[in-house]
Amino acid sequence: MDSIHFDETQVLIIDEKLNHDEVLKKMADQLQVKGYVKDSYYPAIIEREKNYPTGLFTEAINVAIPHCDIANVNQGSICVGVLKQPTQFARMDEPDVMIDVQLVVMLALTLPHGHIEMLQKVVALIQNQDVVKSIVHSSNQKEIYETIKKYLL
Repeated sequence: MDSIHFDETQVLIIDEKLNHDEVLKKMADQLQVKGYVKDSYYPAIIEREKNYPTGLFTEAINVAIPHCDIANVNQGSICVGVLKQPTQFARMDEPDVMIDVQLVVMLALTLPHGHIEMLQKVVALIQNQDVVKSIVHSSNQKEIYETIKKYLL
């Protein structure tokens, strides 16, 4: 797996009600400001979400894992969005069904097969709903960062 850039500034606690595209834009912009992704990253994320949604229904706190082709990435990185007001994403397994998502883990990876390994790590995090609950109920950026780092890096 390539090196992944992830620090506290890549944990966004989003208090306001945003729609799906606004959440993704805010997160992609954070990665772009740091130079981790290309200008093409956000449009590629939106296009991929239309064709291959990334919302995961968990029967508790739902999560989305937006990502796109490595051609849109300069350096491997992650951005995490904690949505204090849930936002609707289409389900990965049932694209016509919308679910309320409270945690978004945006992946910007540079290795062709890096997504599979990282998705496995994200799934391990998601399966521990107590940890997910602690993340979405926290307003402490550093605490969220430290918790997620244990699972993903």
